[in-house]
Amino acid sequence: MTRFRFFILTGIVMLVAGFSLLALSSVPLQAQDDAPDRDYAGADECADCHRDMVRRHSSSSHVLTLQDDEDAILADFDQGEAQRLVTFPGDDEARAFTADDVEYVVGTGRYVQRYLYEVDRNDYRVLPAEWDVIAGEWRPLDLADSWEDPAYDWEQSCAYCHTTGLDLERERWQDDGVQCETCHGPGEAHADLAGDVGRRPSEEDLAEVRAAINPGIDPQVCGQCHSQGVSADGRPYPTGYYPGGELSEHFTLVGLEQTDHWWSTGHASTKYMQYNEWVISDHARSLVNMLDSEGADDSCLTCHSTDSAYFAQLAAEFEAGDRESAPPTAPTTETAQYGITCFSCHNPHSRDDLPANLVQEPYALCVSCHSNTAVEEGIHHPVQEMWEGQSLIDQVPAEPGVHYLAEDGPTCVTCHAATVPVDAGQRVSHALAPILPSATVTDTLLEDSCSGCHEEVTSPQLMQALIDDIQMNTQQRIDTARAAVTDTTPEWVSLALDFVEGDGSLGIHNYAYSDALLDAVYTQLNLFVTAGQ
Repeated sequence: MTRFRFFILTGIVMLVAGFSLLALSSVPLQAQDDAPDRDYAGADECADCHRDMVRRHSSSSHVLTLQDDEDAILADFDQGEAQRLVTFPGDDEARAFTADDVEYVVGTGRYVQRYLYEVDRNDYRVLPAEWDVIAGEWRPLDLADSWEDPAYDWEQSCAYCHTTGLDLERERWQDDGVQCETCHGPGEAHADLAGDVGRRPSEEDLAEVRAAINPGIDPQVCGQCHSQGVSADGRPYPTGYYPGGELSEHFTLVGLEQTDHWWSTGHASTKYMQYNEWVISDHARSLVNMLDSEGADDSCLTCHSTDSAYFAQLAAEFEAGDRESAPPTAPTTETAQYGITCFSCHNPHSRDDLPANLVQEPYALCVSCHSNTAVEEGIHHPVQEMWEGQSLIDQVPAEPGVHYLAEDGPTCVTCHAATVPVDAGQRVSHALAPILPSATVTDTLLEDSCSGCHEEVTSPQLMQALIDDIQMNTQQRIDTARAAVTDTTPEWVSLALDFVEGDGSLGIHNYAYSDALLDAVYTQLNLFVTAGQ
């Protein structure tokens, strides 16, 4: 196994059934405890005060997860009659369902759309065929042997993640789609307080109003739906969870031992497992790991905690006049609660001008943290500088790498956000680890992160051997050089070694530059002479 820490699935054994986020965070910034007695206000009530935000959110993928609009249907009912056969209640023979049978549209239509049939008043069943948007064809939706099976029961098997405020006992819900209160919790108390304080609230009034709603930056809020697992009552969603609670108390995540959900690489092989993947990534533990280090400081939170990004967003809104009162106190190493989470990279309300609702263009987003920083002395995590070949050591000139210079060449997401086969389609993995060529020898449906560009390499085995050779040689040279450093060695030598090792790729990001840096170090330490004796 290579020692490249970007290629290794660090901490993969952490993900077991029932993985608890207690290891990664504590109580949310503004907490709503699990509170089934709280009432939902509804998206229309939220819009009374948050007009711009609700308007932006109204066209987001979250909202469009459930629609009762006939115009939202993407399927072509002039084809696929054989796939759409179903025997409806009261009928003796099967027939192909039509658009007239569709009561609700399930899914935004990015990959597939499914459709609901109203069996009885407010009693819905998922129709047994789905429209493959990518392929432009119908395919069977085989959830069970019979359409009467509970697997097709909308409320019991699906509705939680496509509605807001689901009441299982009454089989009703507050709003269609993923609306405000899915992520922020039941909002009636918040709305009532906002109405009571009037037009000129004091700072204390505003603090009380805001404390009555969850900010929604806890990754567990996303994990309630972007995950695979089972609740205590056997449902595929976390019955009883509310934002501000502990997800693991209501939901047992699919663990790596459940191999039907995972590729051997630790990438998910079934849908809706972004959260399962995230919890095994270094991003999830970024705050814990930083706090465990000797140099932990408040300034490190900029990259190691999403709390800092949340505070910065509130501060910017206040400065722009979009927020009535100053933001809460900036997080510290004592109060920060979350590492790099969903909120760190994605705008949950909507950002249609960027892929996947990212908060920045992908490369800029990655290098905003994966780059050398003045926060820590010396050279710290210089991924961008190595990738682009920027000069950090006066003794070694800049040398942009072939990956960086290549026209339409790879970027961070090309390798670290691998697209993997998932059920009947493909999804971007959130394991944030490249797929090594060696993995494709056994998982033949996977495409590794290198061979798609390096077509000149004739086999995965040869590509893996090249990677291993580069990284083993680079690490050996680093170890040899560090052993030769003395008190009289120029400081730049240790900085150069920190540069190569701190990049983390052990030569893969920019082999020529890594090699030049180590050559300069070896020359200074007379190691070439020693090696030749």
